Amino acid sequence: MEKEENPAMGYRAIRICLDRKDIFTTQLRAIYRASVYGNIAIMFPMITSVEEILEIKAVISGVKAGLAAEGVKFDGSVETGIMIETPAAAIISDLLAAEVDFFSIGTNDLTQYTLAVDRQNQKLDRYYAPHHAALLRLLKLIADNAHKAGIWAGICGELAADTDLTGFFLAIGIDELSVPPGKVMEVRERVIATNTALVDVDSFLLL
Repeated sequence: MEKEENPAMGYRAIRICLDRKDIFTTQLRAIYRASVYGNIAIMFPMITSVEEILEIKAVISGVKAGLAAEGVKFDGSVETGIMIETPAAAIISDLLAAEVDFFSIGTNDLTQYTLAVDRQNQKLDRYYAPHHAALLRLLKLIADNAHKAGIWAGICGELAADTDLTGFFLAIGIDELSVPPGKVMEVRERVIATNTALVDVDSFLLL
């Protein structure tokens, strides 16, 4: 890979996959071949448009057709979902939800892209605000659009383990929290103790 001035916004993730379909196809073939041995789901990162999903689906169709023609067994019902980690994906999440089985909200990248803050730049620590109303409004929008389409939405990234926001996540309908092993019990206790009817969602959104 060539050096880039801003790799976080550069040639990465699904952009490489769709540009190098030879590599992408090999990866998908391996995943689908493994699908007969357990419960597998596939998640695609750094999505910004419906067109990308349609292109992904076309590649998947080709992979499935190829495996079937070769007589290779695979699970044809593997769930496919996307990471929601760009403001573009969040804003058009109603359109994206119609094309996938689930959302996983990548809060680390979504925070830095929404606030225009490089999270690895210590000089900007004061501006990296995971509780920012703009970010929390996007999370609610994403969850709402997921549920309208009948799919589930989870949160990964550091914010998922932030127990100051657990009640908010539950109140807006987040279905899954992906947290480090050391945080599981703490988050679990907060989930059990939360009465969503008592959570003032508007206070988080500053309405």
